[in-house]
Amino acid sequence: MAELKSCVIIGAGMAGLSAARVLKRSGWEVTVLEKGRSPGGRMATRLDGESRFDHGAQFFTVRDCRFLELVDRLEASGCVKPWFNEGGHTRYRGTDGMAGIMKELAKPFDVRTSTAAVSVQPTEEGWQIQTDAGEEFNAGALLLTPPAPQSIDLLADYIYWLPPNLLSILKSIEFDPCVALLATLSGASNVPAPGYVRPENGPIGFIADNTQKGISTTSPALTIHARADFSRSHFELPEEEVAQLLFQAASPWLGSQALKWQLHRWRYSQPVAVCMEPFLYASEPQPLAFAGDAFAGPRVEGAFLSGLAAGYRIAAG
Repeated sequence: MAELKSCVIIGAGMAGLSAARVLKRSGWEVTVLEKGRSPGGRMATRLDGESRFDHGAQFFTVRDCRFLELVDRLEASGCVKPWFNEGGHTRYRGTDGMAGIMKELAKPFDVRTSTAAVSVQPTEEGWQIQTDAGEEFNAGALLLTPPAPQSIDLLADYIYWLPPNLLSILKSIEFDPCVALLATLSGASNVPAPGYVRPENGPIGFIADNTQKGISTTSPALTIHARADFSRSHFELPEEEVAQLLFQAASPWLGSQALKWQLHRWRYSQPVAVCMEPFLYASEPQPLAFAGDAFAGPRVEGAFLSGLAAGYRIAAG
């Protein structure tokens, strides 16, 4: 039986944890299911030996006073620092990587990592969630924060119970992919200070020097993000082939030999066709909300504001 005022949130990224904060403060019982080994979603940091890479979101900006309040608190605690200024906005980064921010935000909550939801279905009391390990979670309300195509897959046979206009909006949301090449170098890179470059043309959209950024303090480590068109056309090709093309394009900024590398493929990297509303909500068949950076804006701040709004709507009943 689902407990009164309970919610399961799928996804421990910025939207999910933002909503969890609202709901917990409102007296709700909240459980967050995260398929990854740690909270964060696309705010991801990877260790490879002594190298540390931010391989998803590289930074975030602040425009809204509600997000500024959170960022000020995180900066005071030492887990967020400014990285560089561009276009009049400070780019912030995690002191120990972007995932470090999310681990800090997740501390107050019941976050079940390495727990992948594989199906959700409405019940008389709310929602039942099944995981890949055969676990079962029940709650009165459900918040889905994965990319829209994954949320649609989770609902499976129950997706057509939703209002037609809501389903139409979900299906209209689109994402660009991104291939990320993570390279440990033998020495310093040629990436200019303060540790990033945006090539004007070619297959690469962004290169981050994680050493200059301050998160890989022992080994020189580069994150190379491919542009969306290259990522889409090369997404399914062998890793060696993709890496060779990206290393060739990145050669002016390498500065030294790549000792080792790995490739990460983000199928849903950047929202490009978004919902203009901050979240979606349906009261039937049971309370259900959708949130994420494809709703309030394709940025970290957008995900925070989307989760915030969804949390307040769920709490309102």
